[in-house]
Amino acid sequence: MTLPPTWDLFGDDHLPHRLQLLAKMIDRETAKQLQREFGMSLAEWRVLAYICAAGPASAADVGAASAIDRAEVSRAVAKLERDELIARSVDPKHRKRLILEPTGAGRDSFARIRSQRRGYFQRIMNDIPQATREQLNSALRTIALGVQQAVA
Repeated sequence: MTLPPTWDLFGDDHLPHRLQLLAKMIDRETAKQLQREFGMSLAEWRVLAYICAAGPASAADVGAASAIDRAEVSRAVAKLERDELIARSVDPKHRKRLILEPTGAGRDSFARIRSQRRGYFQRIMNDIPQATREQLNSALRTIALGVQQAVA
């Protein structure tokens, strides 16, 4: 497999471009795997994963946390509900707000898919020593905090 043709386009000092390309590469592969193995879209997985990991939430909460646009969240929620992987209920504190929760089948699907995703991430990270992974994680965190500071 070759890297995208624009990988070196801006030189070694343009790390954000490479991070964006890498994220898109992972998203594309993830979308293919999810569809092929579980009949699920990437947006559906992100909705299910969020409410299984973080707990019940509104569609707006999921969209904001996962950077998924409203229409995509809406389609994903509708499909997950049809597939009986999630259930919607009225928020007793805000009657117009619906809360999404995984069903038992949704939690089972989440566990299977999460296990598969962990295996995938372990394979793609296999050649990176643990100390380097820790440095990379620290560097990414520093960049993320820098982005937040630049916006504030």
